[in-house]
Amino acid sequence: MMDDASVPYRRQWVQLLAVAAAHFMVDSYPGLMHTILPALQHSFHLTVAAGGILLTVFLVSANGIQVFIGHLRAEQERPLFLYAGMILVCSILLFGLVSAETAPLIWLSLISVVCGSAVGMTHPEFLKAIHQLDRIPSAISSSVFMAGGVIGFAAGGWGSPYLFRWWGFACLIPFCAVSIVVLIILLALGIRLAVERDEPARQMESRHEESVPFWLIMTIATLSACSSQTLTWIVPQHLSRVGVDLTAGGLAVSLFSLAGGIGGIAVARWASRWGEMKLIEWMLAIGIPFIAAYLLLMQHTWATVLLFAGGFFCFGAYPLMISAARHSKGPNLGRRMGLIVGGIWLVSCVLPMLLGPFAHRFGTGPILFCVPVGFVLAWVMAIKTKLPTVQ
Repeated sequence: MMDDASVPYRRQWVQLLAVAAAHFMVDSYPGLMHTILPALQHSFHLTVAAGGILLTVFLVSANGIQVFIGHLRAEQERPLFLYAGMILVCSILLFGLVSAETAPLIWLSLISVVCGSAVGMTHPEFLKAIHQLDRIPSAISSSVFMAGGVIGFAAGGWGSPYLFRWWGFACLIPFCAVSIVVLIILLALGIRLAVERDEPARQMESRHEESVPFWLIMTIATLSACSSQTLTWIVPQHLSRVGVDLTAGGLAVSLFSLAGGIGGIAVARWASRWGEMKLIEWMLAIGIPFIAAYLLLMQHTWATVLLFAGGFFCFGAYPLMISAARHSKGPNLGRRMGLIVGGIWLVSCVLPMLLGPFAHRFGTGPILFCVPVGFVLAWVMAIKTKLPTVQ
């Protein structure tokens, strides 16, 4: 016979998995935007530079909106931004209606602003929803949630080129249809958000009573994100320049991302014993040598094993940063979540644009070997963070 106490615990796990599935679907859109971009450029007669503008518009919209709306609806339990976002991502279907003859870049950019903003507006409320699941350890719920997004990004990037080859712009219909199905599931489960008025009591009841200042966690996360973003941009560029097959770059980026999702889940159970910040410190310390070794040996096919290990530890530390931010001292919960999942990537996503001219003039090598710098600086800052471990 089922214990009464296990009922809400199991229900919270069902809700967590549903939110992770929604994160999977929402993050599949940025994934597909990266990989069908060449097809968009061909269909609408756009240059590579115009394609870069289109992708940047999408990413800046997705990350920027989180900074601006994360703090809103602080006392509202219904996730209206989440629901609205999952509906508005379907605006991507409008790509199929754009004419190649009538200012296509303008219309595609407007659609990208709407779709990108829809992707972004879901994330702060996703995290407020899992923050409400107080029977599941914070590090575990954050890691499961983030794994859903990482796998969704990889799946969207991997599957969309095949679907586009078969169906053209109609390949976007299955993504939108599944998004609506997942939305209906969330509505049926009655997902609710953590609210600001409950935060003092939640902080007192949690094991994070001596929490870290949010801006310190934000800085550590931003430095790590800058290294991760630069790695996923420059590695394919460098491999292509030295004559390695283009698929090797795609494999490297996918393995790094997937390894981070796996790493976050694998180590989450240790967070309650060590504390998130101590675990982040150790994961970065272990992962940095693997990243450095990969950069030295990346021309060898087997070196992707080193990148997987580096992603497991360095990128796998990111869900723990989110968990620490959920209990940190600083702005309200929504703003903390908007900044930790949107703000840091808003900063890092402009690096390819800023570093591109440097790479064009001096080559990709110098940038390649700057990749570990952000991870190293984040590690140094984590060392300086002294938190008592929880036994």
